[in-house]
Order: sequence, then structure tokens, then C-alpha cells
Amino acid sequence: MNGSIYDPDVALPSDNLIIVNPNFKTKFSLPFRKFHELQHILNGEQHKTYAFSPLAKNDAEISANSYAFKMLADFYFDENTDRYSKLYDFMAYFGIPMSLESAVRKNV
Repeated sequence: MNGSIYDPDVALPSDNLIIVNPNFKTKFSLPFRKFHELQHILNGEQHKTYAFSPLAKNDAEISANSYAFKMLADFYFDENTDRYSKLYDFMAYFGIPMSLESAVRKNV
């Protein structure tokens, strides 16, 4: 669904619906955004709506970030890669800011 550059992606757990705005201006990659919103659907409270806010510090956003980091890491790294030695490459590839480094490190 197309919106303006200011309209974030949205998850509606009550409807099992994710609305991705390809015009949303963010450095976070589309795969990260999709996994983040998917976690809201899988784990979300049915009466809530979640707008994409990966830098928020509430439990739902932390959980959504953790899920996205884990899922992306499984796709990005092969079983022989030392994930920690390539952590910054991983973060840069998926547009994850350095402010989330400790959360990424904890979840990959």
C-alpha cells in the first residue's frame, strides 16, 4: 500500500494484517521491517495496532526487533560464519543503526 514518506508500516494483529508502505522514508531495510511487523502479528495483543517504531523501548518493540534480528541472521549467515566477526556488515546490510548494536549482538 502506497503512502507518503511519513507513513510507517502498520501491523493489525486483530486482522492478521501487515501494511507495508514502500514510500516510507527509513534506513531500515524492507526485510527487517517485514519481520518486525510479523512479530507484532504473531505476538500482538488483538486490540492493538502497531506502527513501525523499532527504536521504541517498550516490550512489544523490543520483542519485534529481537525476532527480526534472529530471522534475518538465519538468512544472512551460513553455519560456518562467525556471526560476531561479521556483525557490523550484517547491521549495515539491513540498515540497522548502531544504537541497536547490543540488541543485535544479543540476538544473533
